[in-house]
Amino acid sequence: MSFFSPPFAVFLTLGLLAYYQAPASWRPRILLGLSLVFYVSWGLTGALLLSAVAVLVFVAAILIEKCQPEQAKLRLTALAVTLLSVLLAALKFGSAIMGLFRAGSIAALVAPLGLSYYIFRTIGYILDVYWEKIPAQRNFVSLALYVSFFPQIVSGPIQRADDFWRQLDGLRHRGSGEFVEGLRRILFGLFKKIVIADQLADLVAAVHANPSKFSSPELLLGAYCYSFQLYMDFSGLTDIAIGIGLLFGIRGPENFDRPFLAANIQDFWRRWHMSLTTWLTDYLFLPLRMSLRSLGTAGLLAAIFINMVAIGMWHGPAWTYLEFGALNGVYMMVSVLTLKKRDAFFKRHPGLIPARRVAGTLVTFHLVVLAQVFFRADSSRLALAYVRGLFTGFIHQGTGFWRLHNYWSQLGLSSFRLALILIVVVATDAVSRRHLERRMLGVPTAFRWGLYYAVIALVLFYYKTSMTFIYAQF
Repeated sequence: MSFFSPPFAVFLTLGLLAYYQAPASWRPRILLGLSLVFYVSWGLTGALLLSAVAVLVFVAAILIEKCQPEQAKLRLTALAVTLLSVLLAALKFGSAIMGLFRAGSIAALVAPLGLSYYIFRTIGYILDVYWEKIPAQRNFVSLALYVSFFPQIVSGPIQRADDFWRQLDGLRHRGSGEFVEGLRRILFGLFKKIVIADQLADLVAAVHANPSKFSSPELLLGAYCYSFQLYMDFSGLTDIAIGIGLLFGIRGPENFDRPFLAANIQDFWRRWHMSLTTWLTDYLFLPLRMSLRSLGTAGLLAAIFINMVAIGMWHGPAWTYLEFGALNGVYMMVSVLTLKKRDAFFKRHPGLIPARRVAGTLVTFHLVVLAQVFFRADSSRLALAYVRGLFTGFIHQGTGFWRLHNYWSQLGLSSFRLALILIVVVATDAVSRRHLERRMLGVPTAFRWGLYYAVIALVLFYYKTSMTFIYAQF
């Protein structure tokens, strides 16, 4: 039951009616029921696995909290985390292996919807209980709802347990403002996905299918378009997930903060897929950094590189994801090693500080675009062909932007519409969401509703029932 399907619209409407008609004390149970119905619609096997994980985590956290002495507590925590990690790795890699020999439907059964997201949520919760950051949850409904909350099960964001349960306790006090904000977030997410991201999909697919066919300017534009497609697709999904959660009074964490304005690569990863990167920072990078601190700078660089490779491999067992993570790891290590020298240089030349910001943003953006070529490529061979073409295909007989214009037009995407889409993407990233919302609420009501209706019309015009999110596969 996709977020785009008519059955989901009916499911959501009936769910909201049942939710708001019920007493406040019953709302968590109704949300859990809705989450289970949603998950079962994707497959019974996956729902049974999800239920088993919830039971395992519920029991394990209580035992960890009660366990004495410390060594026994550590062993039990390690066992629980290992079981969850092995489950994630086995199903991710098992899906890839079986996909080589079997039909895609077999692989889909092996890798259930949202597996990475709910495993990361539960590992984080187990570790938080072990570190005594939060108490073990004694209410199984609350624990199961945290694991399976349906707006976030498809592709996050990865919400922390204490934040989620704190909001559950206040459901009866939620007002209508969050409901309206939720509708606005859903509409904005649909616009980003349907009107922007999906309009770039055919263009990107054509360039990546045979990169040797195109000149460097064409490949560069294709790389830009993929980065914008990925950003609009994933941030659109996050907006929809947060919006649906707000309809039920649960606010999910933000996942993006104008990432293409990042001043350096560290800043980019603080702004992109924030719920994943902060999770990995807290539960992988910092423990690694502490365990390797005796190695000094070498230990820091090793922790950084392992963390970035983990980000790449989290997406799946593919060489291109490994290369994507490793390339970002190299970016991060170089940035860390040169940071003091760069700071010292600009301290001696303060007049160049404004130029540093502009240059840093441009360089970071292009490094990200280059890395995402590997993320998008179907194989390492095609990724390397794409990169080679970016740097060697500036002189190519019979190619150039005029042919580019004709080619994109054949795909149904005029140069004018492409330029308009890119302008909207840049404008979206240039203004913070909160600032945009404040400005929207400050304009005359007639203008604001006129804009809403225009966005709805565009969404309906470009809507297709077969649409999927890029990050739903992870």
